[in-house]
Formats: sequence, structure tokens, C-alpha cells
Amino acid sequence: MKSSQKEIIINHDAKDLYNIVIDIEKYPEFIPWCSNIIITDNNDKLIIADMYVNYKFFPTQKFTSKVFYNKKKLIINTNYMNGPLKDLKTEWIFKRINKSKTKVLFNINFEFEKLLHQKLAEIFFPLIENTMIDSFKKRSDDLLN
Repeated sequence: MKSSQKEIIINHDAKDLYNIVIDIEKYPEFIPWCSNIIITDNNDKLIIADMYVNYKFFPTQKFTSKVFYNKKKLIINTNYMNGPLKDLKTEWIFKRINKSKTKVLFNINFEFEKLLHQKLAEIFFPLIENTMIDSFKKRSDDLLN
């Protein structure tokens, strides 16, 4: 299983950043490979959603996940349910430094069913991870500046 942990400081309020990440229906507007999100369940602690992903050299893939969230603690955890992976877990933690500065912790663990896909993903993972984080940072600047 591939794991990664990122810690970054972003010059925006923690609650505002949390709201951008939990607004998963908007992901197709700013995450390059996300073509569609369909929410199949939504309550005050859990979202179940299908994310459709278009990678350049692969057919569109559907990833179904449970997104657990806590508005008070500013934590978002995603657990994989169905799709081309064996497993996927993500965690976002937003720690307020001050009104205009937040420490964002992003953790991800994933494993593909097929070894070839896993090895390819591991090669390109730093690019994918950095693109995703940069997409959220740009989105926050676009919306909050």
C-alpha cells in the first residue's frame, strides 16, 4: 500500500478551507481529472459519492467513497467503497493558526487491485498528489481572495 503525508500552511481561515474541501460536488470545476461527482447519500456526518475520473491514457473510472466529516473538528475522512482500487483512505485535518492562516494535514493511503496499475500509480503519484493539492490551493485563492 502506498502512503503519503503532507503538511502545508495556507493563508486562509481553517473553516473556509474545510468548506472548500467538503464541497465535493464542485470538484469537477477545479480538479483536472475529475469529470463528474454524483452524490448518492448525504446527511450531517456522511456523504456517499461517485467520482468519475478521466486520466489521459485510461478509460473513465468510477470511484465510490464514503466521506465522513466533522464540522466542529474540521476533519474529513474518505473511505473507499468500490472502483478500480483495492483500498483508498484520505484524511484532511485543518488546524487554525490564526484567522488568516491554517495548517492543513493531508494523508492518503491507496492500493490498486492490479500490480501494474499500482506501480504506474506510484511512479506518477507525486505529480498527482501535488496537482490535487495545488488545485485546492488555487481554488481557495480564487474564492477567498
